[in-house]
Amino acid sequence: MTCLVCQGPVPEGARFCPYCGATLAQGEPEEVNPALLDLVRQYERQLRDNPHDTTTRFNLGLTYLQMKRWGAAAQQLDLVRQQEPDFPDAWYWAAVAYFKVGQKERARALLAEFLRRFPDHPKVKEWRRKSETLPLADTDVPKLLSPKGGASHEGIGENETSAGL
Repeated sequence: MTCLVCQGPVPEGARFCPYCGATLAQGEPEEVNPALLDLVRQYERQLRDNPHDTTTRFNLGLTYLQMKRWGAAAQQLDLVRQQEPDFPDAWYWAAVAYFKVGQKERARALLAEFLRRFPDHPKVKEWRRKSETLPLADTDVPKLLSPKGGASHEGIGENETSAGL
């Protein structure tokens, strides 16, 4: 079987593509929105011309999140964090991507660093408003990264840059 997203081989019975992290529905890869694939191609083309464009790389990471390509999203968002360490949403969404791919400890570490570095970020303020405690316990990570917790994933397609905070 072949993944519809990355065209990589997928083992029988797998729930996720081992290469790109795409969710597989009942052992079959999910269909991907062609508009999202076009965005990926556009962002990748822009990054070939300017590999240090953190806004384009961030948007590519968010697009991968929309496509449920958790591993690819984590990779792009990690590059954004390296290129621009004060980009708060790159820290948060990287934690989401790592959580979704099953790397819970990595997600927890990124989330803890996000909370420490950006205490005035709206997602952190919302978390604190709900009277949760810091530092994070293992059970806090899924709550903070879930739509019912301290953040909404509805804004995943929006570019929440550090300038807009």
